[in-house]
Amino acid sequence: MPIARQTIVHPKPGMSQRVEKVLDDLEATYAKLPGYVMGFRYKPQGVAGELGRIALWRTQQDTDSAARDTHVQALRSQLNTLIQGEHVEQVLEIEGTPQNLPK
Repeated sequence: MPIARQTIVHPKPGMSQRVEKVLDDLEATYAKLPGYVMGFRYKPQGVAGELGRIALWRTQQDTDSAARDTHVQALRSQLNTLIQGEHVEQVLEIEGTPQNLPK
């Protein structure tokens, strides 16, 4: 079953650009790992100071394997030093048939 993982963070003052870079580096790393389908960084409209990323994976096992990657762990550790409080991590089970996914 396809899985989407969403991360929501609140950068410390003056750290937004660095957080954006780390989120982009995470996506670039994930893109090289088995089971990664697609992902991106986003900035919610009307929500000041919040950044996020979402990634689509073929299976839950693929996301679990990616989370154990040492480079991913290093990037996530770096991210934690740049944000306020805890980040929000959601695992979303994809239901129905995803449309227009890249091949």
